[in-house]
Amino acid sequence: MAKIKDISKVLRPREKFLQKGPNALSKSDLLAIVLGSGIKGKNVQELAQQIVKKFSDNFLDVTVDDLQTVDGIGPAKALQIASAIALVKRYYEEKNGKEIVIKNSKNVLNLTYDLREKKKEYLVCLYLNARNVLIKKETISVGLLDKSLLHPREIFHPAVELNSASIILVHNHPSGNSTPSEKDKEVVKKIAQAGELMGIPVIDFLITSEKDDYSFFEELKDQNRSFDYVADGVQGTLFDYLEIEKSAYNVSVQKIDKVYFQPTQTKNNFFQLQNRRYLGNKYKLLGFIEDIISEKCGDIKSFCDIFSGTGVVGERFNNGEIKIISNDLLNANYVCLKAFLGSKENIEENIVEKINHLNNLKAKEENYFSEHFGGTFFTIENAKKIGAIREEIEKIAKNEEEKNILLCSLIYAVDKVANTVGHYDAFRKKLDSVQPLNLLIPDIDYSHNSQNEVYNEDSNSLIRKISCDVLYIDPPYNSRQYCDAYHLLENLSEWKKPKVEGIGKKMDRSHIKSAYCLKNATQAFEDLIRNANCKHILLSYNNTADSKDDRSNARMKDDDIIRILKEKGEIEIFEKDYKAFTTGKSDGEGNAERIFYCKVTK
Repeated sequence: MAKIKDISKVLRPREKFLQKGPNALSKSDLLAIVLGSGIKGKNVQELAQQIVKKFSDNFLDVTVDDLQTVDGIGPAKALQIASAIALVKRYYEEKNGKEIVIKNSKNVLNLTYDLREKKKEYLVCLYLNARNVLIKKETISVGLLDKSLLHPREIFHPAVELNSASIILVHNHPSGNSTPSEKDKEVVKKIAQAGELMGIPVIDFLITSEKDDYSFFEELKDQNRSFDYVADGVQGTLFDYLEIEKSAYNVSVQKIDKVYFQPTQTKNNFFQLQNRRYLGNKYKLLGFIEDIISEKCGDIKSFCDIFSGTGVVGERFNNGEIKIISNDLLNANYVCLKAFLGSKENIEENIVEKINHLNNLKAKEENYFSEHFGGTFFTIENAKKIGAIREEIEKIAKNEEEKNILLCSLIYAVDKVANTVGHYDAFRKKLDSVQPLNLLIPDIDYSHNSQNEVYNEDSNSLIRKISCDVLYIDPPYNSRQYCDAYHLLENLSEWKKPKVEGIGKKMDRSHIKSAYCLKNATQAFEDLIRNANCKHILLSYNNTADSKDDRSNARMKDDDIIRILKEKGEIEIFEKDYKAFTTGKSDGEGNAERIFYCKVTK
């Protein structure tokens, strides 16, 4: 472990703050200054990084007890951090928090986030004025809810005193299951009836838990449309009704915990588009993406997946009626996109015959591929065969369509016998992937591809040439270039037999490096959005914050993403927990996949 005094002065948080100011420091650097010192086995920077990673977006809501779950954090340091957070929040609330407007369930859950981890049952009430501004948040009861013990007066007496126009109730389930019990339903019914009589409607009753949330908004919505009775002593209620009719409260999607992924059955000797290990592969998130598009975009005629990768997102919507525009900068991805989404004539019979021929090919001689990649990324035998098959494809493919399909088959077969963890940034020290190479037949639905377009271009150049109903954007998230992870497949696909260097035998990749992995990622994204000609935009971007490895940190900040998309229209954010496939240096713990949805209005 490096002690803080052993770290260069220009990199120490205190010195950096004094020289460059707070904006030059990461969150973990700022926390390191608050902590002051590390613990046995960890310097202060490492300790701060651990805390920031553990609590992530929930950092401002951590308690002294939460902080003490971190190894080495005792009561003194926990109190130090919690006090600093409380001080900042106090000043912020006094300066900016005079009016908290409750527009949707997300606002409510943000205000009551601490209930998710409570070990006892709580009932909390939010008292609102006629503009849905929070007047007061109050804990009504602690312990099991019981309709015989919990009298409505405990809820509505403060509402009368505060002249509340409406209320929202939040109840937690320590069990982790937010499904309402029969007792919950009875309590909600009783309170709602009382509110109707009092002229103080119950806008929503939310049940929250560690896993998910449940809203009674739909059940309560009908009875809040009109009121027959005005309680004596409630001043201004008639005017409040007029305001409540215009209330903007809606249930917004919070955290999505629905399980979508169901493996599909593959026919013998065939493979499907998703049967490949790939960084950032969205196959297990397809249902999540599809639900958002179905809810927000309506009937669409064209869908552009401008950073396609494997192409599984575009394929999800490839039904023959929707035009799919797919694009990827890597040639190895492009040929597979052309095969699955661009092939328009059914040539399966020819492909089966030629794949059988390639599988039976004997490869005894050394070749370009075996000389450079044999004994490291592959066994010598497999490397010889891969090189021989690649040469043979050039001879037997009668057109570009056949060549793309055969190349795609080879790329997928190579992935199955590679001595790697799923990418080609490095190979395993022990050569244990010794199964023989075997090409399979791509399971292509040729009938759905008649309208489709497939490109191999820089996304910011392509966006100026195309238009679509839905633009789906899944750019690289961090500084790890995809051309570094898949250089070998790119070499195999292009087959220019370039000079390769280093232990990893990498060719020159300068022509296929992505701007979205560089410091100017935000500027590239802003240019892309500015030139997008579409009706709906969906951006996939995870919540990667500070990590042990700086290369894994997201290149674009949420504030910048929101600012850029707001220039185009209205934004909503959807989130789902997701453990992504990584390069092996980051565990992905606490990661969530987000969809930034923008309805284009400008």
